[in-house]
Amino acid sequence: MKDYNEMSPYLKRVCAQVRARAIHLELRRELGSHLIDLANERESQGWEREEAVQWAMQQMGDPETVGKSLNRIHRPRINWGLLAGALLFAGSGIIGMFSLSGSSYAGTQMNTALPQFGEKHLGYVCMAVILMLILSLVDYRKLRSLSWPLYFLTLAGMLAVQFSGNMVNGINRWLVLPLHFAIDVMGWNPYLLIIALAGIWVGSGIQKTGGKLPINGWRAIPLIGVPCLIYLQGPVLPEMLLFAGVSLILFAWLSGKWLRVVLLAALATAAGLLAAFNTDYYFDRISAALNPTMFADGAGYTQIKLIEAIASAGWWGHGFGAANEQLPYLYSDMIFPYLIYTFGWAAGFFLAGLILWFVIRTIQAWFSVHDLYGKTLIAGVALILAFQLVYGVLKLSGHALIIDLPLPFISYGGSHLLIEYGALGLLLSVYRRKDLIPGSSASLSKKF
Repeated sequence: MKDYNEMSPYLKRVCAQVRARAIHLELRRELGSHLIDLANERESQGWEREEAVQWAMQQMGDPETVGKSLNRIHRPRINWGLLAGALLFAGSGIIGMFSLSGSSYAGTQMNTALPQFGEKHLGYVCMAVILMLILSLVDYRKLRSLSWPLYFLTLAGMLAVQFSGNMVNGINRWLVLPLHFAIDVMGWNPYLLIIALAGIWVGSGIQKTGGKLPINGWRAIPLIGVPCLIYLQGPVLPEMLLFAGVSLILFAWLSGKWLRVVLLAALATAAGLLAAFNTDYYFDRISAALNPTMFADGAGYTQIKLIEAIASAGWWGHGFGAANEQLPYLYSDMIFPYLIYTFGWAAGFFLAGLILWFVIRTIQAWFSVHDLYGKTLIAGVALILAFQLVYGVLKLSGHALIIDLPLPFISYGGSHLLIEYGALGLLLSVYRRKDLIPGSSASLSKKF
């Protein structure tokens, strides 16, 4: 206690320079421990205790200088790499939409709305980026207490859209709000459910045991299974597979039950493939993806036209405003092939490299965060985005299923852009506070 009384003014002057008040207690403990170690070492050499403590503080350095140095370490961080990647994605989508709006494809009778897609997409991107920046400033830890309400509200939204939503292509997934703004509820739900599960599984008061969380597998099954059943009722298969895959990965990582999860996933995959091969529609689509030429006049037609479009692009493409009327949904599912068709293989390599860069930066962000809840949020959001981005690249091979899954940050649509940029804003919020919360000062012992 006497040592603390002597060190307290010094520690107070150090902490006065550090703006992150949440870590002041941790800084006091770690710096105090370091000072005591130095004093003990000096005392063992025959010094008086009071002199040893004074010497330790002198060795530590001027408190204002030390505090300013720590303040530079424990300050808000901006992940410029992720932010730049997101803006480059946005720019690519904007250029693609204006090109599509100015093409002859936009003037056909079936595409009378396309001439306005460029301006509309630009507006959607601006709104989404603003939302991203706002959420990046919000303290993500406040979401944890809302995890259960968020989970049940998301389930309620899924059920509501099944009974009262707008049907598109035989699927109920849209909810129309005032001012004619439509929300793709089923497209939003994987993000919302994963965010909710992150808080539920990394609950307050749960301590890690042997490096893993004691999550009850039987309780986790309905948390994952109930949304999957609602997705099947849609049927909304791409989002169901996305949610199921990411949630199982998070559960396996947090609980350490990798073997059980792998076996469960293998059984579910086998059952799904068996059901698909016993259904003519899905059997034809899978077979066409594996060998498009055998189904050139049917299910493989789109894959063949996709391969032909990419092959004809050359290094620099057909130019701004080029039209390709043989590929469906150029503004959504086929935006990546369209960008290659228009701007060439160079654009394709640029976007593929940008996707790789984005994935690497999210992995680096995950490793840099020490808070388990924040780490889980980054893992969940990053996996959802990465799976969709990587699938967009795989689709270029012509041997992937053509499914209703937009390319994040690039495809047309205000609904999916809002949730994607919003999720990225949450990720940036976690990264921003990685050095501002208790548990982030482990590097102090290395510094002094």
